[in-house]
Amino acid sequence: MHAALLLAAAPAFILAAPERAPKITSLKFSGTGCPNDSNSVKAVYGELGDAPSFTFSQLRGDDTGNCELHIQSTGGSQGWQVAVKEVAYQGNVQLSSGSQLDTITQAYWSEHAADTSVLKGTIACAGPDIKDYVTVKSSTTDLKWSKCTGPDGNPGILNVNARPVVQGNSGTYDIKQATWGLQWRKC
Repeated sequence: MHAALLLAAAPAFILAAPERAPKITSLKFSGTGCPNDSNSVKAVYGELGDAPSFTFSQLRGDDTGNCELHIQSTGGSQGWQVAVKEVAYQGNVQLSSGSQLDTITQAYWSEHAADTSVLKGTIACAGPDIKDYVTVKSSTTDLKWSKCTGPDGNPGILNVNARPVVQGNSGTYDIKQATWGLQWRKC
């Protein structure tokens, strides 16, 4: 009986978040879907908690675009690492039959820029045409961990590149929001 209780409690302990999530101190961005001087990306919450969310006002098109976010944060609990595990994009999508929208997300920490996670989600249209507000989700088991937070609670600079791509006959996207699922672990 005690072993069953320990096994049941273990996953919650592994997935637990720190007592204090790091506060976002700098949000910079660049790309065709969020030019760096556009003020077109906003953090919904001011911290890197379990599910940070960002809104977009210019991430739209009929072929491909990108928006890379560069996030610095401090003030989190000491002794934690974090990784991007999943992402969900929401927005208006129009796809004709025989088309699809792929959302390709690359996530990495500046300290280890060559070590990148790639998450890919797809919504395909086999017919009839799609014209709707949709959510496209993707996840990865290939987690790329931040450095261990020190006394300042800084996990490092997180870089996340969002790239929607329309393939096939024709379509458009207008991404309004992205929410990341973060996973934390003690270090």
